[in-house]
Amino acid sequence: MPLYLSHRGVRVGACLLCACLGVLAALGAAMAQISWQSIHPGLEFGFTDGAAAVRAGSGKIAVLRVDPKKAAIKVLAVKSGRKGFTAGQWRRSSRALAVINAGQHTPENEYLGLLVKDAKTLSRMVSHLKGLIVAEPQEPSLPQARVLDLSYTPYDPNKTPYAQAAQSLMLLDRFGDVRVRKSSKVAHRTVAAEDDRGRILFIVTEGAYTLWEFAELLKNAGLGLREVMCMDGGAEAQMDIMVDGFSYRLYGSPSSAPELPNLIPATTIPAALGVFAR
Repeated sequence: MPLYLSHRGVRVGACLLCACLGVLAALGAAMAQISWQSIHPGLEFGFTDGAAAVRAGSGKIAVLRVDPKKAAIKVLAVKSGRKGFTAGQWRRSSRALAVINAGQHTPENEYLGLLVKDAKTLSRMVSHLKGLIVAEPQEPSLPQARVLDLSYTPYDPNKTPYAQAAQSLMLLDRFGDVRVRKSSKVAHRTVAAEDDRGRILFIVTEGAYTLWEFAELLKNAGLGLREVMCMDGGAEAQMDIMVDGFSYRLYGSPSSAPELPNLIPATTIPAALGVFAR
């Protein structure tokens, strides 16, 4: 049976549609307005605004954009079962320009998924995690770093040309599809992504978000994101940068209390990703 609406109903429906479209447009515009600061050859830093979706804390989102041709990305990790270090301790001990946390690990500090450091496999690939960041190929014809979606890109860890790899959860794919389920869990977030120009973006939130809503936020970011994977969140969401007089550090709060300010001392992490000058 056909549905008939009065003129008033049509006007209300049209207004609601326009309002929704306006919110989405405003969200995309807000996310796109990043003033990039060049902090080192191949490294740019900026903030974007996630206030439209933040559930606790600040809506500021820090973005480090890396040109892999000018800066190297490497895995930092302790032996399985060991405690690890904070992002700042990792940066200082490795002399990296910047460090972010890698993927999830068990309470026993065993990494969940494939982890390859300097061509040595530290932990094995698991089938349900479809995001993989790889870097430093032995074949010069290959990109210096990639974020792979294992649902669409075959990858054999026994034949890989890449010396660095870290597996984690796929968040947003090249088709704009959110690859996580809706959940009410709120936490600080860390993301590793590849854009449509082959640059790697490391993104860390100063506030807490649901994973689904954060993915939707990134979809409208205007950053040209192609493949987006989610690294560990909560207190493990960390970014520490110190380069050429520029510094930034962010340490997330525990998921059980995302409204708390950043923790000091920060939580240690057994694996991280470091950015190094070439």
